[in-house]
Amino acid sequence: MALGMRLAGWRLGLTCALVFLAASATASRASLRPAVDSPAIILRFDPVADETRIANRVGDGLCVALVLPQKWAVEAGDDLRTVLRDSDGAELEAVLRPAREVRDLPQSDLASQDAAFLQRDHEGLFGRPAQAATLASLSAGIKRWTATWIDASFPAASREVTLDTVIIPLTNDWLLELSLSDVESPSTYEAMIAKILSGVRLEAASACRPQTR
Repeated sequence: MALGMRLAGWRLGLTCALVFLAASATASRASLRPAVDSPAIILRFDPVADETRIANRVGDGLCVALVLPQKWAVEAGDDLRTVLRDSDGAELEAVLRPAREVRDLPQSDLASQDAAFLQRDHEGLFGRPAQAATLASLSAGIKRWTATWIDASFPAASREVTLDTVIIPLTNDWLLELSLSDVESPSTYEAMIAKILSGVRLEAASACRPQTR
């Protein structure tokens, strides 16, 4: 059974995943340009290592790179949001959020401020507080925000929506939000999250330039 249910509705025109409500998903993806129209997104598959490397510019001087297991394709995206899907149907959404959007919140660190921002944003979207929410510290300032809403009107058999986003402060000015969805089992989900996090790198802007042959 696929994990969770994700509702799109971030201020940046997004987000990251876990079985969308149909109307919201359609509206979200329709608003995105095809990824090939965005020079900020670089995608390369290494068939020998069976890995996909995706890179995206961060501001003017940096590039964030992700190394993903297996082959992934970009479904949609722009300079701040990228939606990818692998051959097994798993979906990953990567969102770059300017830190200025969350700095007015009272939490003591950027990741916690971003989590509060996401919580507030989705509570406004759903029209009520979440029934459950957690913020777990992972490593090196990385945090994982999880929130659940339960309502008889939700289309999932469980009648609940669970949002799960890993928040990575890249610099004092930028955060990266990663959300994974449509994964068949909890153990596979956790293994994929760990693998994806191990491949996150912040590099020089030159890493986001397309390779020429």
